[in-house]
Amino acid sequence: MAPTLTTERLDHDVETPPAPPGAPEHLETREWLATRISRNVAIFVGVAWYVLFFAAVSLEPEATHPDVIPVWIGVTVDVVLLGLLAVMAAGLGTRRRWGLVASMAAAGVFLMATIACPVSGHHSFGLWWYGQMACSLGLVAISATTLRRA
Repeated sequence: MAPTLTTERLDHDVETPPAPPGAPEHLETREWLATRISRNVAIFVGVAWYVLFFAAVSLEPEATHPDVIPVWIGVTVDVVLLGLLAVMAAGLGTRRRWGLVASMAAAGVFLMATIACPVSGHHSFGLWWYGQMACSLGLVAISATTLRRA
């Protein structure tokens, strides 16, 4: 007699991924990301990005060595950052927690770009870099704090 195959799934064999830090124990990751955030948090994060991002970009001087970084790397970083900002805007507009996750990811990419510019030789170090670094770190801190508390 041949063994029969069953399609029965046992619930005790399936492990659910742990919830992110700060999430209630009864929520799975998908439910946690879909939870709503307050209108004030969404507005605060959006305004912070608008002010700090444009302040940081306006501080950046003309490149001293524009050929140091290959064009495709700069374009890739810019496309990833703009894509994350679009996802963040959609998430904050719908007041979902995943907008804050996108904000944190975008802040990380922006911080990485801020560090990479003078380190690679694309720009020279100067007072502008400290202002841009302060804006970048501010965005990381705001994103992390609101993600944890919202």
